[in-house]
Amino acid sequence: MYFDFTRLLDLEYFLDKTPGGDFMSGYPLLVFFVLTIFAKGVLKRFFPDNKYFRKSIRKRFGKFVALGIIGLILVSARFSGVPVFSMRLLLYIVFLLTLILGVLTFFKVRAEYLKRIASLEREKEKRGEL
Repeated sequence: MYFDFTRLLDLEYFLDKTPGGDFMSGYPLLVFFVLTIFAKGVLKRFFPDNKYFRKSIRKRFGKFVALGIIGLILVSARFSGVPVFSMRLLLYIVFLLTLILGVLTFFKVRAEYLKRIASLEREKEKRGEL
């Protein structure tokens, strides 16, 4: 059993309304989309005492819940063979959007967190000078 990589250049491969074959990547995708839904809670558990980090991630993860739910719907549609919703293109788009959003959110949260820490350090310095 082998995979023909030339099919990745074929538009019909991505737009097939009822793709056949094994969907072995479905289980890792299920785990991925479930983790995206609960990403905010998982991050809060890893940093329970860091209130500045918690403030930085407070409003950034609503989009992940929506993309995770859409991803779960698409993966379950692919498992059950629902036409149109089981297209590879839809699943790849949602997966890539989630990854891109994750990278962008990482950099935004990191920048905001570093600003908060720098502001805190400046305030500590001012208090020490008075």
